[in-house]
Amino acid sequence: MSRSSGSRTLSLGLRLFARCAFAAALVALACASAARAQGSGVDSMGNGGKHSIRGRIFFPSGRRMDTGLKIRLESTGFGDITVISDANGSFNFQSLRPGTYTVVIEGDDFETVREQVTIDSDSSMMRGGGGVPSVPRPYTVQIYLQPKRAAAPSARPGILNAALAGVPKPAVELFYKALDSMRDGHNDRAVEQLKAAIEIDHDFALALNDLGIAYMNLRQPDKALEPLRAALKLTPDNYVTLTTYGIALFDSQRLAEAEEQFGKALHKNHASPTAHYYIGLIRLKRHDLDGGEKELKSAVTLGGGEMALAHYYLGGIYWSRHEYKQAADELETYLRLAPNAEDAAKTRATIKELRARK
Repeated sequence: MSRSSGSRTLSLGLRLFARCAFAAALVALACASAARAQGSGVDSMGNGGKHSIRGRIFFPSGRRMDTGLKIRLESTGFGDITVISDANGSFNFQSLRPGTYTVVIEGDDFETVREQVTIDSDSSMMRGGGGVPSVPRPYTVQIYLQPKRAAAPSARPGILNAALAGVPKPAVELFYKALDSMRDGHNDRAVEQLKAAIEIDHDFALALNDLGIAYMNLRQPDKALEPLRAALKLTPDNYVTLTTYGIALFDSQRLAEAEEQFGKALHKNHASPTAHYYIGLIRLKRHDLDGGEKELKSAVTLGGGEMALAHYYLGGIYWSRHEYKQAADELETYLRLAPNAEDAAKTRATIKELRARK
């Protein structure tokens, strides 16, 4: 089989099971519970889509949350979904359709968090090159908790330890105002507030990091690059910032740089399924099916049930090689992990076709 023929086959195969099954999605929505709490921090049912919203919860100092918190994902028309963050403060809402969502965290000892995330429609996410369709990717948020102001207005300095030590008070106040703006979904306002804070203290790592995240929330990855790069110069061991920077590079189509950053993320955390997943997608865009397969398999091994989409792309790789049984096996695993995916009906039809081939 020629290289051009193989590329066309891969493109055809991926497009074949990348289209949505609208009727199946409606059935999934009707059957799904309005709120599902899971102690693992992961909700894999979603509402019949192929995207995800994941994040981590931190204290204002940057220390990761170490106790489970209830996280509610609100949306219009889809109902609410609830999970309990894991021991590392991580959470992941999977199989989401395009739309506007709000991540809500409430508690007795900290301010209510409301972080808005917009998942673009599939048509706006189409990427060129390599025969790869729109990338079903995780939308990443970082949430920094703030103490209740009315209950303990003086508690803030006690929580701010090393991360804000030495930062001028006006910059700190602007930083908190920006967090309020991001929590309320006003990321454009947060950008201006964080810029003002950084103007006061050019080495304000938390503000630089959050400026990058605010730009990502605004779907402006190109603008996120500079502040995230600056944050990494100040805190080079921050794995979350490294990964976010890699995703921003990927979304900006700067694939070589993105691959380098995900490599650094793996150096900090060799068990990162996200880094392997994105490197796998980069390899596919370069028509390196063997390299893509290797990385996606690593993502599956390390990420388990969170890596449904890795199985999806592995299925496309095996389909292009005419390894029909393996392709069908991977697609069946994809559906088992994401049974309400919007392309579920089409994928089942593809599996049936693959099973019939020799």
